[in-house]
Amino acid sequence: MRKQRKWLVIAVLLLVVSIFPHFGTAEDKLQVQAEADAGKNEAAAQETAADADAVTSAAEEAPDEAASTGTAVPAAGGVVKLYPVSATKEVAENAGYKMYIDEKTGNVRLVDKRTGKEWLGTPQLPRTTMPNNKKFMDAAVHVKYTEGSDTVQTYLAKEKENKLKIETIDGGAKVTFQFVKEELEFAIEYRLVEDGFELTIPEASIKEAGKAKFVSIEPLPFWNAAADTEDGAIFLPDGSGALMKYSAKHPQYFAGYSEIIYGADPAYVTQSHENIDQMWRQKVAPKELVALPVFGNYRSETGSLGIVTKGQYDAKINGTPSGIRAISYYRTSAEFIYRWSDVIFIGTSGEIPFFQGNWIKGDRQTRYVLLQDKEADYVGMAKAYGKYLQQEQGLQPAEQTEVPVRVKLLGGIMRDEVLGSTFISMTTFDQAREMIDAFQQKGIANLELTFSGWSDDGLYGDQPDHFPVEKKLGGAKDLKELAAYAANKGVSLYLEANYARAFSESDGMKETKDAIRGMDREVAPSTDYFVGSRWNDDSRLYYWMKPERVISKHLNKELKDYANLGISGVHLAYWGDTLYSDIDPKSQTSRGETAAAWVKAADAIREATGGTSVDYGFAYMLGHIDGISGAPLDSSHFIYNDETVPFYQIAVRGLVPYTANAMNLRNDAQNELLRSVEYGALPSLELTYEPTTKLQRTLEDRLWSSQYTTWIDDAAEQYKELEQIYEAISNQPIADHEKLSSNVFRTTYANGTRVIVNYGGAEATVDGISVPAAGYLMQNGGE
Repeated sequence: MRKQRKWLVIAVLLLVVSIFPHFGTAEDKLQVQAEADAGKNEAAAQETAADADAVTSAAEEAPDEAASTGTAVPAAGGVVKLYPVSATKEVAENAGYKMYIDEKTGNVRLVDKRTGKEWLGTPQLPRTTMPNNKKFMDAAVHVKYTEGSDTVQTYLAKEKENKLKIETIDGGAKVTFQFVKEELEFAIEYRLVEDGFELTIPEASIKEAGKAKFVSIEPLPFWNAAADTEDGAIFLPDGSGALMKYSAKHPQYFAGYSEIIYGADPAYVTQSHENIDQMWRQKVAPKELVALPVFGNYRSETGSLGIVTKGQYDAKINGTPSGIRAISYYRTSAEFIYRWSDVIFIGTSGEIPFFQGNWIKGDRQTRYVLLQDKEADYVGMAKAYGKYLQQEQGLQPAEQTEVPVRVKLLGGIMRDEVLGSTFISMTTFDQAREMIDAFQQKGIANLELTFSGWSDDGLYGDQPDHFPVEKKLGGAKDLKELAAYAANKGVSLYLEANYARAFSESDGMKETKDAIRGMDREVAPSTDYFVGSRWNDDSRLYYWMKPERVISKHLNKELKDYANLGISGVHLAYWGDTLYSDIDPKSQTSRGETAAAWVKAADAIREATGGTSVDYGFAYMLGHIDGISGAPLDSSHFIYNDETVPFYQIAVRGLVPYTANAMNLRNDAQNELLRSVEYGALPSLELTYEPTTKLQRTLEDRLWSSQYTTWIDDAAEQYKELEQIYEAISNQPIADHEKLSSNVFRTTYANGTRVIVNYGGAEATVDGISVPAAGYLMQNGGE
């Protein structure tokens, strides 16, 4: 009887265990299992000594735990052990840092010799991490490839056949990754530099021996990644800049930030449209552009700024919040594109996905600037990038002692009539002289004028040809006299030129020869869009110009004409806010080649006239321009971003003058005024002499209120109100930027001047001083 009871109890226990396999606490079970796995892995590690120059199988998925022990961290249900740091083999050392490498994954770790702080290529993960996620996060690089229409993501430990080879090089290590089944291979070179390290993917290391072709390579996808329970944030170069703050409690996100550096390429339809068929294309919702090739993050008083120094023209910046793929870590990285894709339409077959045949040539490189303590935040990152611009890109501090107001004037434009069209004069050269006098009489002596629509047939006339000067505005003689008059009054005069996007009815180009082509090898049209629906409006058709051809056939021939007018410079439309390639097999041009052509041409214009300026201010133009109109002062406010920051302004201020958007075109006048004060942006306007109503039935539909007599009093009042602040901060870099509360921000300049801005509806108090509602005040530079 006792034996029967004993066997009955055993049977019941076995039944319970079979129904509840995790009987007991789940955490204890997982921890025991992790410790058992750790023992197996440690034994395996002791059996195999990794040689730095040996070929290693990726099948060894677990980290080398013989070098160090795991760390315990508190968790909700008790203590969770972490996997130990796996990058333990030292490969390089300089005055400031030591570099270590993981011999199984090719990942790296850097340690500051002075402070002992370290930066990990992959975070120390809890032993409860799902195995597949651990492999994914331990990977030193994520690769996307295609064998046809689909894109597949892979990484070293995903397949047992994959291999890596580590070699010691001067200042670091070279890791060669072999994806055996796909017959793909490439190398990453890590090299220590004074302020961190550089990561390079040499073009010569790229090998495609089979059907698979590289689409993209994303190195160090989890560099300095942080758990969502830590303090810190990801910095993203979205417009002026944005922070994605670490948080364990947030809505469920299905995707993170992934935006192309310098914005979408108009040569590829899918990059800037969401719904596409043969006839109709719906433009993506409005958003800010990535103007600077940077990204970063900070956590536990350690931060890192990534600067894409090679391959920036064909790359994305990624920022991924926690929760994606059930990973509770925030991460950011640069993803280098080797082949762009698009869709083409053939007959009635519908969309056919299509990839570039040959990969985009050139080395890829990112410099990682390591930051710590007080410098480990977005302000420290922005200062580091500003330092890079000066030391590596040759930017020099701007010399501007006055506080100018930049005024853009519209000369003339063609207007549709019942029969034909008529030239409409909005501002003649004589009227521009009258406007200079009117502004100076109101107390705005320091003006910078930019004249658009001054060439034959006005704004959308014969571009990319710009000469002769439109006679109905006064011709070349009156324009030359205007330039001399402006110079005598201390006013600079720029002429806007468009060598990028020509109207389809322009007599200055032939689309079959001058326009870029898309993936289908047909001329790639560009249209305007209906405001409400964002669908294409084919009645307004344009073409993007082939860069080298438009420069050699048009721009270079006009340099002497510009110089003879005596103007102060040329404002280059589109060159600072749009970058494109040309997929024409007869004149194939990459985005990098387009940028190089524009930079070279800008230098030639600068030499001929004395100055150049652009809109928005993409980084490749910095160092080759003297001003930026409408610099980014906001972010896109994506749902996963928590705060807009003036990263762009901290990096650029004092090096290149920049303006806010025109005050007569603001959507929220007071808030945009406060933002320009907070970000140190100079005021601007877009005006005409004649009434705005004369622009009806023309292609200019942005200027809904432009007549200067409507705005001159408001402009003078605002200028007088802000002049004291702008004089105090003239040429001054931004030294610090702080969020004091949800609505109050403080910007500190290098000379000690502080500007406090209050966006709230109630008065705020800062250090015992009252800041008015929806207002601002200045400290130190004046009361």
